[in-house]
Amino acid sequence: MTFAGYVVRHLRARPLRATLTAGAFAFSIGLLGFLMLLSSALRKEWSPHMAQRMIVTAKSSFFDKLPMSYMAKIEATPGVDTVVPFDFIVGFHRDARPENQVPIQSAPPEPMLRVYREAAVPAEQAKAWIDDPTGALVGPLLAEKLGWKVGDRIVLKAQVPGGVVETRIRAVMGYRLDAGLYLHRRYFSQLTADEGRTNMFWVLAKSRGDVDRVTAALSRALENAPVPVLAMTERQWQLQFLEMLGNVNALLGSVGVATGFALLLITANSLAMSARERRNESAVLRVLGFPRKAIAGLLLGEALVYGLAGALFGSSVMWAFARAIGAALDKTQYAGMGQLLVPDAPALLFAVVVSLLLALLAGLAPALNLARRPVVELLREAG
Repeated sequence: MTFAGYVVRHLRARPLRATLTAGAFAFSIGLLGFLMLLSSALRKEWSPHMAQRMIVTAKSSFFDKLPMSYMAKIEATPGVDTVVPFDFIVGFHRDARPENQVPIQSAPPEPMLRVYREAAVPAEQAKAWIDDPTGALVGPLLAEKLGWKVGDRIVLKAQVPGGVVETRIRAVMGYRLDAGLYLHRRYFSQLTADEGRTNMFWVLAKSRGDVDRVTAALSRALENAPVPVLAMTERQWQLQFLEMLGNVNALLGSVGVATGFALLLITANSLAMSARERRNESAVLRVLGFPRKAIAGLLLGEALVYGLAGALFGSSVMWAFARAIGAALDKTQYAGMGQLLVPDAPALLFAVVVSLLLALLAGLAPALNLARRPVVELLREAG
């Protein structure tokens, strides 16, 4: 009988245990691969235009407001194409339940559409929004969630003087991943009674190559201003916003380590049971002249089978996780991440390497322990 045949015969002798161990291996490797995929998605750009845009906020907090007088200095910075003052508050549709929360944002409409290049607003709807000083542009996710359509009159509850924001939907974005509502800045300023300040400036650079120079120049120019600023790329700003939820990468890493450790223990226990069952066979093989490394190799071969099963089926589990979570995210404000959760070559390679490594680590101790035992001791224990 060949080496591979001997390993397979032993696995087939305990089909239930082999199946459960391989299933646990595949599920755990799929989860580890998905966590790696999710961590990678958090660092990717959700839009091809993000690398050309910057955010300028107050250095203390992006909830602190900046004077509108900064806009002229930003526009005069070499490498800047367009600057848009951008404000936001939280509103609610019908009641204050979380599912009825509406992100209310504002900007001058024409400059905003130049900066927000992926918005893809139909030309006639864009004109209708620009021409209506109290009209609103909404993202498709929000429109679908609340059943809104062009022409609907909307009344939102918000923390503004009077307590309500009234508007009429004039346009819906073609950009699939947006879940916000956008008002004219002038109308928003009237509602909030705060015309001289803004939450942030949204800046479009002339090219991607200008971004680093512009952010450095703005940080230097406004470092000693009455309200010091922090200039960053849009991607950096989104990562900073996610960090408000906690250290997401540390959380993902902790779950991954715990999953890997649990998998190691489960597989090592299964292989230890296999090693105990092999004592008689191992003793006979040793008597027939098989070296210790061959005895260890048989058990490591069994571990390798689990590793290969984890790599093969774990990739399918990872794909299923990515598809299910991506579909769920597509209905939230994090929809941009859903399209990034696609298993790629690095993720698949990660799953294969981790699967094989964990399998060999799990089998190492039982294999070495079985190989080093004296023949007489193995026969006595087997009998």
